[in-house]
Amino acid sequence: MVSVYSRPVRYDQKLTREDVLLNYVQGMSQSSSTVSKLLPFATEASWETGRWDMLEKYVSIAPVEIGGNFNVNIGRTLLALLKKDYKTFDGTIESLRENIAGSLSADTTSSLAVCHDSMLRLHVLTELEMIAQASREDEPKRVEILESLDRRLEVIGAYLNDKQYLLGLRRATMQLCR
Repeated sequence: MVSVYSRPVRYDQKLTREDVLLNYVQGMSQSSSTVSKLLPFATEASWETGRWDMLEKYVSIAPVEIGGNFNVNIGRTLLALLKKDYKTFDGTIESLRENIAGSLSADTTSSLAVCHDSMLRLHVLTELEMIAQASREDEPKRVEILESLDRRLEVIGAYLNDKQYLLGLRRATMQLCR
């Protein structure tokens, strides 16, 4: 057996790309400029694998220049959910939404292709709020929200990477809202 962040892995078990990334970032010095480039990916890998202690570590060491990175801030919102700090969760979501909306202009919304990333991010924020709200609702309302989430996934269309990202975030959020 080999240990990957206190998670035992057998030699015959395949490591995921998230395991490899987390191991790589963990082994680097924190002053490295490479950490700034890899930290958003490491935060995403942390929430996709449910390693909340690693997510907290990566969010806390995020340098100022990437503090506004979307993935790092999503990590902050998930940590707020983990701690049941709904005020911070709502505030971070609102701040992210304002930043994204502030970046939209006639030039950045001239076509769907140009504003795709911004629209996906707004989509993600809405779904995080919906899932967090569903956890506080009664059963019939929860079912209605889950059906809405299914329809929202269909809107993504053929963007498989976007669907994978969104489904990973959904799973993490639902895990925290149990």
